[in-house]
Amino acid sequence: MTSPIQLARTYARSYEASSRKGKGTILDSLTEATGWTRDHARHQLRSQSHQIRAGVSLDAVVDRRRLKPKKFSPHAQRALELVWKSSGRPCGKYLEAGMSDCLESLERHGHLREGRHGYSSSVRRELLNISAATIDRYLRGAKAGDHDDSWLTGTGAGMRASFPRQRMRSLLEPEPGYFLVELLTIKRPTGEDCVTVTFTDVEIGWVQTKTFAPGTQVVDMLAQMVRGVPFVVTGVLLPPAVPDSAITTWAEASLIEIHCTSDLRQGPRVPDRTFRGLDLPLGTPHATDAAIIRVNGLWSALADRLNHFMPVKNPVGWRLTPSGVRRREYDQPRTPVSRLLASGILCPEQTRELCKKSQGLDIAGLTARIAELKSTLH
Repeated sequence: MTSPIQLARTYARSYEASSRKGKGTILDSLTEATGWTRDHARHQLRSQSHQIRAGVSLDAVVDRRRLKPKKFSPHAQRALELVWKSSGRPCGKYLEAGMSDCLESLERHGHLREGRHGYSSSVRRELLNISAATIDRYLRGAKAGDHDDSWLTGTGAGMRASFPRQRMRSLLEPEPGYFLVELLTIKRPTGEDCVTVTFTDVEIGWVQTKTFAPGTQVVDMLAQMVRGVPFVVTGVLLPPAVPDSAITTWAEASLIEIHCTSDLRQGPRVPDRTFRGLDLPLGTPHATDAAIIRVNGLWSALADRLNHFMPVKNPVGWRLTPSGVRRREYDQPRTPVSRLLASGILCPEQTRELCKKSQGLDIAGLTARIAELKSTLH
């Protein structure tokens, strides 16, 4: 089979000697055969012409990137794959931002030890200095052979990213406490639906999810969710069909502001997430209560991994590219727990409890727990 470089070498002499129209025809043939762009095909043809004149044989023409010595050691690459799998297989830009927290957790709980499987302080420095693009490049093979599904990786992040924050600035203070609420139904064979509620903090990305048994009132769900948040909830953004008199009365008594997504609707940018269906197997009807307990264990483990180890980023403005295109600008990715601690809204006792919990979390153990609970729900 003829390689693209061999085709470029074949066309190089005739391309150099052809007229402008002939060069266009050769470029068309080469781009169609190789899938290259015209600019890249033109570059390769000229490069091959120079190599022919210099007497460089085709066997000496190689992809230099493949022979380029790797910047990071094999031990660092193996440790990188362990960190990636233990943290839930995130993309490179988020793994780079959360690398320090992940390494500290893995070291604290004995998954990475000095002198074990080649891990050392120099390997740790390599991992802390690795870029997002390099992470994705080194993990390309691991991702290709990895068949773990992304089922239930968290619902809050997509919900949070869907809302135009500039329209919400009039509703909230620039501090944690204002939550988006997503309601998802889980179909059951008996016809009664379970409901999963997801709270997502607009400012810091804190996510909390819980599944409730059939027949639970929405106001009771909201009250339980608010009690589970480790800081003060100041407001909630509900789907349009949810608010009623009971919810309004509860919110006034709890000093919580209520708004509807319909107040912020801006074309298709704000999705309608009112009681959207969630494909979550809960087993036979008589086993629903036990299945809900397992599901909530899964949500808890996912929330701990997202809140304590997975960074989020916030839009901070716009910038113009050199070509005049407007692009979003974001702040540096940080984990929700680090944003919460930096906000200064916690009392000293809350801060100590949160730090103690963060230090006690084993990211590899969380990921193993998530996999175990997912397997029991199939």
